[in-house]
Amino acid sequence: MKMVKEQLGDDAVILSNKTVHRGTPYQRVEVMAAMDYVLETITQTQTNSRPAMHNKPTASRPSTVYPRETPSAPPANAPEPKICFNQFLKKKCGPIPTPGKTSQKPNPEHVAMWRDQLVSQLQTTSLDFPAEGNPVIISLVGPTGMGKTTTAAKIAAWYSLRKNRRVALLSTDCYRIGATDQLRTYAKIMKLPCEVALRKKDLGLAVRKHQDADMIIIDTAGKSPYDNHHIKELQNLFSPMSDIRHHLVISATTKKEDIRKIIETYSDLDIVGLVLSKLDETRTYATLCQLVAAAGIPVSFLATGQRVPEDFTVASKTHLENLFKKGWLAFTESRAVA
Repeated sequence: MKMVKEQLGDDAVILSNKTVHRGTPYQRVEVMAAMDYVLETITQTQTNSRPAMHNKPTASRPSTVYPRETPSAPPANAPEPKICFNQFLKKKCGPIPTPGKTSQKPNPEHVAMWRDQLVSQLQTTSLDFPAEGNPVIISLVGPTGMGKTTTAAKIAAWYSLRKNRRVALLSTDCYRIGATDQLRTYAKIMKLPCEVALRKKDLGLAVRKHQDADMIIIDTAGKSPYDNHHIKELQNLFSPMSDIRHHLVISATTKKEDIRKIIETYSDLDIVGLVLSKLDETRTYATLCQLVAAAGIPVSFLATGQRVPEDFTVASKTHLENLFKKGWLAFTESRAVA
């Protein structure tokens, strides 16, 4: 921060940081910082060049609550889920040898068959925007360190800049230092409204204030998945509104048992979609694929880095198949083509 302020002034804000060339003699820390007056200058030109959005009437909006998105259904002839590899092998090859000198490593072909079967169970979901009516309201929930704030900025940038939607950002994070400042800075860059709502009453007022938006994104505070009070706090916060679509953010680098606990803990919030973040920070996805398939929750978004909105995409069956079957390179190539 001292170096940033020396270069950019006391008003500078750090947007993100990451380690590059990790584990090599060239390891460095890359910091992205910005200052207010530069942001205004840069974004003013971009705003003037963008096509004007059609203003929607803000009065007499219907109070209809639109149904949540429906996950894409698996094919009618799809096999039943077989999550456990040992059970899969028993069905295909008979009893598994007991550990010892006579035991053998799993056949790669069997592993590939098991993986393909898991991938076939994965589902995806996308946001459906009603032609007219209340805005789509989504919340990003999950433990600390999953990348919720950056993901909120990515979703906002994707739908406002690429889909020409009217987006508003809300933050309820009162625990992490600088969290609201980070989201406000992203919002300022994109010329989007941003509100801080730390109480249930404030959140309701903020949502009503932006009823003319197409989309409202709520960034929530993260806590330990072993904190039994956190889910109750979130349920109480969202209790006045029944049309919020909760999306659980899970980092691809999270350990197996922790992912299982996270999904179990946040299931009480009626999660409609998963956001798989930090996919660029690992090259092993088998555990993630297995646990996502076992959860039965559709995948909504994929996040692959710190850049906004470049390192982000809406999940599709093709993306998931390339990622979990062929690996990182095939996934990045499919994203580039899309």
